[in-house]
Amino acid sequence: MEAGGDIFWYLFDEFNFWAVIVLVIVVVWQFHNSLKYRSPDGKSLAYDSDVFVPGVFPEENDNMKMELTWTIVPFILIVYLTYIAWGPIDELWTADPDAHEIGIVANQWYWDFDCVADDNDDNTTFGQQTEAYDENGNLICQISTIDVEGQTKPLLRVKAGQSYGFIMTSNDVTHAPFFLDWGIKEDTTPGIETRLYHTPSVDEIGSSLLMCTEYCGKDHGYMTAVVEVFA
Repeated sequence: MEAGGDIFWYLFDEFNFWAVIVLVIVVVWQFHNSLKYRSPDGKSLAYDSDVFVPGVFPEENDNMKMELTWTIVPFILIVYLTYIAWGPIDELWTADPDAHEIGIVANQWYWDFDCVADDNDDNTTFGQQTEAYDENGNLICQISTIDVEGQTKPLLRVKAGQSYGFIMTSNDVTHAPFFLDWGIKEDTTPGIETRLYHTPSVDEIGSSLLMCTEYCGKDHGYMTAVVEVFA
C-alpha cells in the first residue's frame, strides 16, 4: 500500500480520470463549435446585426436537449464523486474505541503535541506528556524535537499498526494540520475539538511532514512538524 492509503490513492486516480474526461469533452466541443459556426469569408451574418441585443440568446439557436444534457450529466457525475468520497471521509471521522488519543494544539505558528490527550481537562492546553506505552509496555508515542533546515521543529513518533485518534484544537485562529504522506487533514478551530483517526501502515514507516493548509498569518508557510512512523 502506498503512503496515504489505498482509499486515498483510489480516490485520487478516480477524480483525475473524470477530470481528464471532462477536459477532453470541453476542449473538443469548443474547437468543434469554433470551426462549425464561424461565418464563412465573404458571407454576411445569419442574423440582422441592427436588431441584435447583447446578452440575449437568439431564440432560433435554442436547444433544450443540449441544455438538459449539460445540466443533468454533470449533476450525475458530481453525485457519483460525492458518493464514492463519502465513505472514506466518514472513516476518518468515525471514532475508533481502540484508538490511542494524541493531542494536537495549533498556535501561530507552531504545533504542540501530547501523547495522552484524554488526560486533560482543558481543551486548549495539552499536558505535553512526551511518551506513551500500550498495555504490554511497548512504546506507541514519543514527542521530541528535530532540526529541519536549521530550524527546530516538533517531532511526533507513532507506531505502525497502532490505531490513533488525533484530538485537535487551536489557541488562536483556524489552522489545518495536513499529514502529508497519509493524505488526511482537518481544520482546528479555537474553542472546538476536531478529530482524525488513522492507523499508520508498515509502508508508511519513515518520516514525513505535518503542514498547515489553512492560511493563518505571516509565518503560515513555516508552520511544520515532522511525523515519524516506527516499526
